[in-house]
Amino acid sequence: MKNVLQWIVAFLSLFFSLQLSAQQTTTNENGVPLYSVQDCINYAFQNTGIIKNAVLEQGISQAKVKEIISIGLPQVNFEGQFVDNMKIQKAFLPENTFDPINGDPQKILAIEFGTKYSSNLQLQASQLIFDGTFFIGVQAAKVYNELASKELIRSKIDVAEAVTQAYYYVLVQREFLKLIIENREILEGLYNETKAMYEAGMVEETELNRIEVSYNSMVIQETQSTQMNVIAEKLLKFQMGMDINSSIGLAEKLEDFRDFIVTPTDLAVAKNRIEYSILNTNIKLNDYDIRSTKAEYWPKLYAFGGYGFNAGGQELPGLYGNGGDFANIGLTLSLNVFDGFARQKIIEQKKLKGQQLLNTRIDLERQISIEQEQSRIVYETNMATLNLQEKNMGVAEKVYTNTQVKFKNGVGSSVEVTTSSQDYATAANEFYNSLYEVLIAKLSFEKANGRLLEYVDSEDFEKDKETLKLNNERK
Repeated sequence: MKNVLQWIVAFLSLFFSLQLSAQQTTTNENGVPLYSVQDCINYAFQNTGIIKNAVLEQGISQAKVKEIISIGLPQVNFEGQFVDNMKIQKAFLPENTFDPINGDPQKILAIEFGTKYSSNLQLQASQLIFDGTFFIGVQAAKVYNELASKELIRSKIDVAEAVTQAYYYVLVQREFLKLIIENREILEGLYNETKAMYEAGMVEETELNRIEVSYNSMVIQETQSTQMNVIAEKLLKFQMGMDINSSIGLAEKLEDFRDFIVTPTDLAVAKNRIEYSILNTNIKLNDYDIRSTKAEYWPKLYAFGGYGFNAGGQELPGLYGNGGDFANIGLTLSLNVFDGFARQKIIEQKKLKGQQLLNTRIDLERQISIEQEQSRIVYETNMATLNLQEKNMGVAEKVYTNTQVKFKNGVGSSVEVTTSSQDYATAANEFYNSLYEVLIAKLSFEKANGRLLEYVDSEDFEKDKETLKLNNERK
């Protein structure tokens, strides 16, 4: 038996270890986990406080729905009481109360009513039969649950945007650092060759000094770019909810997002935006609030019943032998006849609030249209700038390469080399800045059109699509 248990434990351990290893993120040659944008977003959905709080809020709303529904269920209460009347309260009555013929009406008797010990046990139950506010409240609570679900989606969109922006920033900084390192290595080789030529008396010291200045400048840029890479990675880990001192690798490169950059920039209708859907839900909640206040004028009907047992005696032993049970059932009907027009004024306030929400929706539709058009223009402008910057970098690289060849062949000057080196570094920096701006502009455009989750988290988008549709068509 012991051997069988050992085999079972060994099998389960192997099974779960295989499952765990299958779920782990791929790693590079140094064992550092590699994350795609989707991996980073999924990690953020599990670890950021914003998402955790939104999920908790959704749980709170679901519990609120059940709380309201429970009002319509039977309410049962039990009450037990034991009393030791250490000094029984006296009642004062005229003497002729008990002896109308011989009693003196002017004489007052102090009489103790009750026993030293008494006990009462009672079970009471009530059931709501009709209450308009309850039935409307149940419907409103379900809509409130929808609102919490949509707030969760909005939090996901914000987190996905922040993580994706940080991911792009790391990629751009890495590419720029790679270019700086290549440029520094070229200048280092050129400096060593020029130094050898200077020592051989083939070039002047001025030529060597100019190359050295360019090389030192490139070393400084490499140091600065390295630090920017560290900051960019820490920012990404912060947005993911990860320890900023942990190791992380990126599984994707800038080239992998070329398709995302050039996707069509078609405009979507305003209702695709989660903000619009949330506002429609708030309008619906306000309508339920008005209906609930009106329902307070309706009658309320409850059924009730009770069963109990009471006893009393002068001694504790046998106390419950001197008692009896009792029971009752009945109905309670209540109706608010007149409240000084208080509810009417409350309804007027809520109707005015509803009008405010409708006005806000009109403004939101206009705002969304402006954001969509503005983000499209910014994207297309940045895209045109990127194309020019890419050409500039290509030309600058070609000039830089040619000046190196000319200098090595003795037909060029160090001034040309240093100038073209600086021009190439500047053009490359401007290109990568433009590339990052295009990526961010495209991201902003898709967010303005309510498609951000579809682009950066397609699986989650499909899961949330039905929730996004709720109340969109309900005015």
